[in-house]
Amino acid sequence: MLRITVLAALLALTSGTREAVAQRRAPGQPAGETSAVSVIARLGTKSYTSNIAGTCKHEPSASIYDTPAALYLVEAAGDDGSEIKQLNLTLWRPKNGSPDQISLSLGAGGNTYKIDVNPRTPAAGSATAELRKEGAGGTLELKGKDAKGTPLSLTVSCPTFAGVVAEGG
Repeated sequence: MLRITVLAALLALTSGTREAVAQRRAPGQPAGETSAVSVIARLGTKSYTSNIAGTCKHEPSASIYDTPAALYLVEAAGDDGSEIKQLNLTLWRPKNGSPDQISLSLGAGGNTYKIDVNPRTPAAGSATAELRKEGAGGTLELKGKDAKGTPLSLTVSCPTFAGVVAEGG
């Protein structure tokens, strides 16, 4: 009887510990496997550097507007002490050589910076992107201006790129 009571207590303790760990995820932090994403941003005359929890994903055989393209996604959120609070970056690299499609939302220094370069809508800002693959991860460099005209230079280093899982279809 004592063994059953001890076993039940251990199971309850283990279950509670898992729930506590799962609840420690910071608000806005991406779900799924996270790792430290290194972000260096120069926004106008100010510079910000943070290592924040996030996910980096890549799909080499995606498609946008019926055009085959490689897809890169970075979602990250910093904690209260982080200079960079939020980062959402989407890069579509069409395989036919047409220009990259870039979407960026970056929260830093109490401001939000947005870029949306897409041939089907009026551009909000401008940007060019470079990608350097490094083992299972890589570095994305973005240079341009946000929707308000603020000069922007962004370097995002991902230790790994996970696969993209299609949702809704």
